[in-house]
Order: sequence, then structure tokens, then C-alpha cells
Amino acid sequence: MPLFAMALLSQSYIDYQLDVSFGPRTFNLPVADLCALTLLVLASPFIWADAHQRSTMPLPGIPGYALFLVACVMSIGVSIEPAESLHHVLRKPLFYYLVYGIGFSWWVARGIHPSALTWLLLIWATTCAGLSLISSVDRIATGGALWHNAIDGLTPNHKALTVALAGGLPLLLSVPTRTKSLQWGRMLAFILVGLAIIASASKTAIVVGLVFIGLLWPRQRPFSFQPKRLLLCMGIGLGLAYYAPLWMKSKAMLDAARSRHSLNERSLEMFAHNPLFGSGSGMGVHYEQVTWPHYRVNGTDTHGVIQKVASETGIVGLTGYALFAGGTGWALLRRRKQWEDPNSTAALGTWITLHISLLLSTETFSPTHWVPFAVAWGIAHRIPHSRHARSNGPYLPPPKRR
Repeated sequence: MPLFAMALLSQSYIDYQLDVSFGPRTFNLPVADLCALTLLVLASPFIWADAHQRSTMPLPGIPGYALFLVACVMSIGVSIEPAESLHHVLRKPLFYYLVYGIGFSWWVARGIHPSALTWLLLIWATTCAGLSLISSVDRIATGGALWHNAIDGLTPNHKALTVALAGGLPLLLSVPTRTKSLQWGRMLAFILVGLAIIASASKTAIVVGLVFIGLLWPRQRPFSFQPKRLLLCMGIGLGLAYYAPLWMKSKAMLDAARSRHSLNERSLEMFAHNPLFGSGSGMGVHYEQVTWPHYRVNGTDTHGVIQKVASETGIVGLTGYALFAGGTGWALLRRRKQWEDPNSTAALGTWITLHISLLLSTETFSPTHWVPFAVAWGIAHRIPHSRHARSNGPYLPPPKRR
């Protein structure tokens, strides 16, 4: 329980990490990753036993992700820095799928009592929103309304906190409201997160926050569950996120927009280098462009999952990742249609907000994406409370259609 709580509560703080040196190299391991790795080791015997008894919950999007990992490995052969690509494949795509996609989601479904998870989600949302809000107030008071503040030891960019909050916000829909304390706790979390998103002026968080509102309104048929309208609004939202700075003539927003255009051009150049397998997994931060204005993005990770995956692992990698995302989304959609309960709604809503966030953010391989995803997958396949003590109990099966 303490390890699980530490991983969940520290997921948004990418600078909250341990620095471990091996010879000339120093490895940075976020506390959330370290806790999740330990949880995977502890759960491995039970997961293995479940697999042999064919009673384990399904692995998320395994065919698509397997193809994506194959593309990652193949991209090492064409990488500009093969050793760095190998390290990236092991540390990012493979590591995150194992510790969060398999291990952490197993703990959500089997090892953590639902009420404990409820309170942890509320604590995570309120504390993270509170920190971001305090940092925004300080930034606005000093006249830097559209820039960002670092929070020493926690994050280099306080806006990253609101991006993480917006992506995982639908998880709060799984919080029951059977008691006054839970009702007030959830209401407080929603209010604080909303204020933090507005105060941060993060375009990504605002777009994703609006999609979350669409999960609740209109009540009879939520807007975000209407695919055609959702795609239309996504297009409008992404267009505004990229081009509103030109209309507002904000120097800070223009700087961010131009940097993203440079990142997109860098991604296109990397993709053109080898369309089949890209320029090497993880090579976005190592690939340099020296012609103005591209020098401003050297050493910066790609903003946008499509650009990142296509530029680093090519068409094969992008196909695999698309199959993974589509497969998990379809599975969660089916669960919602079959159950129509708060857990399945929260899980599908989280999948939607997380993947829209990926279109504008750098969260593809980060605890800020994979922890909410693992929680969503786990609560969608949660085992009834009566089976929590049994390591070999089957995951909650879908109901029979009438």
C-alpha cells in the first residue's frame, strides 16, 4: 500500500527522482517509476500464476504494442546513436508497458481496496492542483502571466502539472458520492483543478479540460461520446492551440508556437531520413538542426505523439502504436456499453483525455500518462471485493447481453 500510494501521488512530479551513477553515466529514476518497478516485482508471482490458470485480466493492446516494440528494436539499426536508442527502448517503451501497463494495472484491479484508491485519487488531484495554482499566482504577481515556473525538486514546468491533471481528471468520476465527505472531496478536487488549469494558461490543459466537460454535458448524451462532434472540436481546439498566438500577438505564446512548428519540421526531417523505421527510438532529443529557427528546439523532446512515434520509429512504429491505442480504446468502449457504471465511464473518459493530451504534449513515455492509463485499465477490469483476497480469482467478466 505505501509503495502504491507513493507511485500514484508522485506521478506528476518528474523531477522528484533519484540520480544513480554507474561509472561515467548518471541515470535519473523518478520515484514513481522506482515504486512501480518494486510493485511489479512483488506482483509477478501472482500475475504468473493467474496466467497459467487463464484467469488474469487482459493485457492492454498487446498485439499493437508488440509491433511497436519490434519497430523500436529495428530502429536501433538506423539510429544516429544506436547505444542511446537501445537504452531508450529498454527504459521507456518496454519499461512503462511492463511496470504500468501490466504491474500497476494489476494492483488497481486486485491489490488495492477501492476506497483506498478513491482517497488517493482525491489527494493526488487536490495537492497537485494546489501546487500548480500557488505557482501560477506567484508567476502572475511578478508579471510573467504566460510563462512557466519551475518547482524545485518536483517539476521544471508548473504547467506540466495541469497537463497531467487534465489527462487524469476523468478518474475522479469513479469516486463514489455515497457520503458527504466524498461529495465535498470530489467537488473540491474539481474546483481546484479547474482553477489551476485556467491560471496556468496551458493551451494543452485547457483543450483537454474542455473535452472532460464534454464527458458530462449534455447529460443524456455527453458531447465527448459523439465521435463526429468530438473530432470536429478536436480539430478546432488543436487549430486554436497552434494559431491563437498569431491572433493574440503574445510574445510568450508566439515563442511556444514557433518552437512547436520547428519541432514538427524536425520530426518531418527525421521521418524522411528513414520512413520505414524512423531515425531511432528516443532520438528526438539528440537530432540537431542548426538552421534558424530550429536551434531553439535542439535537445527538446517532440510535442505530439504522432510526430514523436513517426519520426523515431517510422511507419511501422506508428502503425503499432495506433493499433495499441485503438485496441485499448475499443476494449474500454465495449466495457462502458456493457456496464455503464462510473468505473467504466471514468476509464473510457480517461483514455479519451489522455490520448488527446498526447497530440500536444510530451507525455508519451512518462508516469503522467501511464499511471492514469494503468488506473483506468485496472478499474475497468476490477475484481469484485469478495475476490480481492484470492490471487486466482478471475477478473470481472462482462455481463451477458439480454
